[in-house]
Formats: sequence, C-alpha cells, structure tokens
Amino acid sequence: MLDVDIKIDNLKGLETYAKYVDKLLSMKDDRHFQKYFQEKFLQTVDRIANQRVRFDTTQDLNDINLYLSSNKIQETSDGFILYNDAKIPADKYSTLPFDTSNYPDGQFSLALAFEYGTGIVSEGNYDGKYFKAWSHPKDKWFLPKNVYGESGILTRGYNGFEVYRYTAEEIKSMMPKWLDDYFKNYGGVS
Repeated sequence: MLDVDIKIDNLKGLETYAKYVDKLLSMKDDRHFQKYFQEKFLQTVDRIANQRVRFDTTQDLNDINLYLSSNKIQETSDGFILYNDAKIPADKYSTLPFDTSNYPDGQFSLALAFEYGTGIVSEGNYDGKYFKAWSHPKDKWFLPKNVYGESGILTRGYNGFEVYRYTAEEIKSMMPKWLDDYFKNYGGVS
C-alpha cells in the first residue's frame, strides 16, 4: 500500500499531482520501473534474512545457505511476487524409515520452517549446552505418529525468523522514498 499525502493549494500543484498519478499508472507496464523495484525487494529480503537467520535452527550450514540463496522474483501479468522456495528431502534427518507421502514431492519446505518455526529440533550441542532431541520445555510441539505407528511425541521447537514479515514492513515503509528516488533519477515528475 502506498500512502499519499495530497496538499494542493493551486492549479500548478494540481497539474503536478496529475502528472505524478499518470506516471504512477504507467509504471505498471514500465519494465525499467519493475526491475528497479524487484532489485529493491530482493536486496531488502536478502539483508533481513542474513540478519535474522541464526544457527540455532539447524547446525547444517548447507540448509542455511540454501535458504539464504533461495529468494526469488516471479513476474506476473500485473506485477511480481517475491518468494523463497528452499526445500530439502523430508527424510533428510531421519534415521528411521519415514513416511514422506504427506510432503509435496517428498520435500520439506525450509522456507516455511524458517519463516514460521517448527517443532523438530535435532539432538546436539548448542552454545555449549547439550540438548536431547525430545525435551519438554514451556513451548511444546507434537510430532505425528511415525511409520511404526508409535504415538506422537512432544518436542521442543524453535520460533520462526519471520523474514518475510519484517521484509514486508520495511518495504512498506521504504516505498515512498524509493518512488521519490526513482522519479528523481529516471525522469519522474518535477
């Protein structure tokens, strides 16, 4: 959403505002304008992801790097979509037979897990403390039955990093400045 503050006190101001609106309306089909904002959006999400994603989710640097390098733009008929499509095999960390039939193409979405969090935490050493895989802290998560039919297990999880939520907030706050910069640098309304 773009908030516009309109203060017109004469015909010259009205004419300038009309040019501004015409320019904005033409931007929908302007490839240079689209690419400018796509780059701004990608730079913003990459910076926020690098600030927010930490190693307390996984000790697998490959998974973290996959997530950090998977922000993409998809062009649509009326603009573009910013998204992350990082996925790993759903059974990557399973030592037991694991039913992957509930996962699209047998893949687990790192993008969703990093954004919203998950209940799965592997056993390991974090910040000098050893955690068992199946602990019972204040925040509890249930894992479903495994392939052997054993009942669900409570486990601790981690909160999501909310990369895209923070990205959306920053983009919303930066849009007026980016529009002004674009108009100043690429022949906008004077």
